[in-house]
Amino acid sequence: MAALNSTYRIFRDFNLILEYHSGNLDVDSYIKFKQKLFNDSDFRTGLNHFIHFRNITFINPEENLKKFVDFIKNNTSKLGNRKVAFITSTPSHVVTTTIYNTLLSDPKQDIAVFSTINAAFNWLMVHPLNISKLTNVVDDMEQEITT
Repeated sequence: MAALNSTYRIFRDFNLILEYHSGNLDVDSYIKFKQKLFNDSDFRTGLNHFIHFRNITFINPEENLKKFVDFIKNNTSKLGNRKVAFITSTPSHVVTTTIYNTLLSDPKQDIAVFSTINAAFNWLMVHPLNISKLTNVVDDMEQEITT
């Protein structure tokens, strides 16, 4: 896989941020991506996150998880109370995101791991009429990154 490619969309009317990632996920690139997201004029505290990790490979997760957890803990005032849905495809993804959740141990961050997009949107309490629209946006984001 190539270097990390990432994109996001903010839907304030759905209280939701969609993130899509592809490639090798190293912690420094991901932190830069998060800083860009936090500085977006549409970003606000308390937005739920849908994070698509199916097409990534974690680089040195055992070393980098602690660094990313520290970054998130240092930015909790920006994040507020939120739900985070990770979309994964491999046992390695599940293990890494589960360890992240354990290390973070923040009651303001409700984190869950999903294998399907619809299940994640349902958990994030996206209205059923909007799930199709958001699924299409995720498909467009994938095309944007992989093309």
